[in-house]
This record gives sequence, C-alpha cells and structure tokens, in this order.
Amino acid sequence: METQPAQRRPASTTSTDKALDVCEVLSRAPRGLSVSDVARTLKLPVSSAHRLLAVLKRRGYVRQDEETARYSLTLKLLDLSFKALGGSELRLHALPLVREYVLRTGHRAFLAIPGTGDVSYLWPASPDDVAMRTVFGREMPAHCAVYFPPAAQATSRRLSCLKLTTTADLARTEDAIARFGPAEAPAAPAQRLVCSCAPIRDYTTQEVGRVGVFAHGVDERPLTADGYRAVWSLAGQISVRLGYVPPTALEASA
Repeated sequence: METQPAQRRPASTTSTDKALDVCEVLSRAPRGLSVSDVARTLKLPVSSAHRLLAVLKRRGYVRQDEETARYSLTLKLLDLSFKALGGSELRLHALPLVREYVLRTGHRAFLAIPGTGDVSYLWPASPDDVAMRTVFGREMPAHCAVYFPPAAQATSRRLSCLKLTTTADLARTEDAIARFGPAEAPAAPAQRLVCSCAPIRDYTTQEVGRVGVFAHGVDERPLTADGYRAVWSLAGQISVRLGYVPPTALEASA
C-alpha cells in the first residue's frame, strides 16, 4: 500500500481539518484504506480515525466495503463540484438558445438560476442583436421578485404569472395563472406585469433553472397566447442540452 505522509498541521487542528485530511488521504488510495491505515497515515488515534470515517460515511462522502471493511471515497464530492459548475454550464447551453428565441420572436426573456440566485434578462436591441442584464440575489420566481417583492402586496403593482411545471399546465392555462396585487379593481385598467416560465432540468431530472418571457400590459393576453407553449419548448431544448431525457424518450427506448 502506498500512501503519502500527512502534511504538517497547525497545533490547533480542528475536526473539519481532520475530516478533510481523511478525504485527501482516501483520494490517493484507489483500493481504499482500513481504519488503522488512515490512523497511521494521519498520525491519529484509531478511535479518532474511526469517528471521522463514521461521520463521513453517514454524510455519504465515504463508503465501506462489506468484505474488506476498507473505506473509500464516493462520488459525492464530484457531484458537489458539478453542482458548483452547473450555473456556468447552464448559461453556456441556455443563452444561445434564449438569444435566438428573442431575436426570432421579439419577446423579452429571462433565464433564472436559483442555485446561484441570479437572473439574466435579454431583450431585442436591434434586428440582429440583443441586450442583456444580470441581477443577483433574487428568489424564485426570480423575474417576478424583481417586479413584485413579497412586501409589496399592498402596493399598486399587479402581477400575473403562469408558472409552468408539468405538461398538464399547458392544458389548464387559466387555472395555472397566479395573480398578485390589490384585489380592488382600479377606476381605469391598470398595467400588469405578465410572465410565463418553464423548468429547465438536467441529467438528474432535477429543476436547475427557469426560462421565461415577460411583458407589460393591461391584460393577460401575452400569457394566454401560444407564447407560453414556445417557452415550454425552449426549456425542453435547453434541458436536452444538459443531458435531460424526456419521459417520452424513456418510454420509447423501453
């Protein structure tokens, strides 16, 4: 067994330091290590090494072979790295498609990533170019939060949001619209922000972002027109680029 000696650590080494040391040692041992191997390499009491390995195992960072009792790393650290890079990968695949959609339709669109709390807005700047602005720290639905924060319930701002989640929402458009703002009708038609958004999913089938369109007007026609179907289609195209396999494709391959 080849292991590298542990680096000299400060006297005030914390449990976190030790747990990270265990992960680093295991990363250099593709066949895994026993508790005594870990303890000897890190110059720790066997009881301390066992306690650290038990915590890492419970949290899913370490597995233990049932036959050899050796410990090795799982792919959870790699999964965390993918999640950290997910926002960048999502933008890489999504923005060209959103840009093409904006140029083709003339609509204003947004791409929201809850994992990083930012929203990118795109709108036509010329017949062959778009403008883009990104804001950070917005909750989902991120676009709606910019216009209509929760504290503004009693203000004159009005919002109609068609948040698509499943294909069933495409058939019950009117029922799926969430409306916010003052309940009383104004003397004259009040302008509303109307928006529709659809989920972007990755290879794990989890929702990693939302893409949508928005407009200002006195009614909800921009929502109930066929534009929301185009948004659903756009979200599906981005999802496929991220490795998502739609259920219909799964059924066809079964």
